[in-house]
Amino acid sequence: MPIYEFVCSDCHKEFEVLVRDQHPVQCETCGGAHVTRLLSVPAAPSKGSAGGPCEMPQLSPCGRGGCGLPQCDS
Repeated sequence: MPIYEFVCSDCHKEFEVLVRDQHPVQCETCGGAHVTRLLSVPAAPSKGSAGGPCEMPQLSPCGRGGCGLPQCDS
């Protein structure tokens, strides 16, 4: 059962709901049925120690990384 983020079109409150069996979702604040599911970014574990900075992959000289152009192989 996934947790989704919604925003109410009536009161503009954002909230999260554990969605079960395609039941209609209502706003937790005003009870309105005019809600829109938001696009959310999933959490991903990072490599290394907990709480440390994320390491970004190194880009090739052209700035595109792995594009296969001859100038990227240097």
